[in-house]
Amino acid sequence: MRNWSVAHGGYGRNGRFATTWLRDRYRDRMDTVERDVTLPADLQEAWDLLTRPDDLAAWLGAEVDLDPTPGAGGAVVDHDGTRRRLVVDEVVHGHRLSWRWWTEGDDAKASRVEITLLPGDDGTEVRVVEELPAASEARIEARAATGEAWSHRLLHLEALLLVAAAVRG
Repeated sequence: MRNWSVAHGGYGRNGRFATTWLRDRYRDRMDTVERDVTLPADLQEAWDLLTRPDDLAAWLGAEVDLDPTPGAGGAVVDHDGTRRRLVVDEVVHGHRLSWRWWTEGDDAKASRVEITLLPGDDGTEVRVVEELPAASEARIEARAATGEAWSHRLLHLEALLLVAAAVRG
């Protein structure tokens, strides 16, 4: 098993750092991507950033229609123009949000995304796990692209928190 980690630090409010740990977990089938970031925010503030309609397009995609209600459908348009459909699977308010999503027109290759919030001494850890379809032909390339996309999204989430903190003063 091979693990790879890189840390990215940025200033958070109160002089604390927002730290993104980029981790790839190589498993037997190599079909899971995991990323996490620790935000210098309490659990409720982190949940609001993840689920508030006005903030979703600032971190998840260029255009986002996501209602955090189990069974709700939605869509995400990535910054590169890729269109994804989604269905929300589970919501535990303030703690976990999961959905299945797929590239529009290719619902047989849906992946599952789970975002979990964990309170800690330094803020709230936001952990994202995406399970890619096991039958994917180009798993290694897909896995790398998915990992890069989640790293990018979590950096945007960090930036969103910093902007919100600066606006509040």
